[in-house]
Amino acid sequence: MSSIKQIEQAQLQQQIDALNAALSQTETPPAGGWIRRMRKALGMSGAALSKRLGGSRTQAANLERYERDDGISLRSLREVAEAMGCRLVYAIVPPPGSTVEQLMSEQARRRARQQIAAAATHMALEQQSLSAANQQAEIERISRQLLQKLPRDFWDPESPSQ
Repeated sequence: MSSIKQIEQAQLQQQIDALNAALSQTETPPAGGWIRRMRKALGMSGAALSKRLGGSRTQAANLERYERDDGISLRSLREVAEAMGCRLVYAIVPPPGSTVEQLMSEQARRRARQQIAAAATHMALEQQSLSAANQQAEIERISRQLLQKLPRDFWDPESPSQ
């Protein structure tokens, strides 16, 4: 039976994966940035946007440059969006073509391989090495176990869970 935490996690994964699928249809970010794209779509000049922001005549150009250089804050983006009568939307999603579940499975396999590698050293010293097929089966078994339990250190680097 699933716990409340597991049900909540599954719902969040579904929401993020649905958003990711919708975003995959969008160019992110567009050439020139989102500020420039929306400003142009609205037919608004840079000077008009600067005036709406209450700044100097070059403020819009500066903000567009900061956005292109990844140097703009969320607060500034929100202010620009509001000045254009829009809203800011941002998200953290898996890479295109991937899902939250795939990210978790990849991490579980990395952790399982770490555990197998540590055990293999000791087993080799005792001349009890696993075959490649048995190693792969053990990696899959440990991966499933990790995904089921989700230990606290699941995402810690270089810290294989037992």
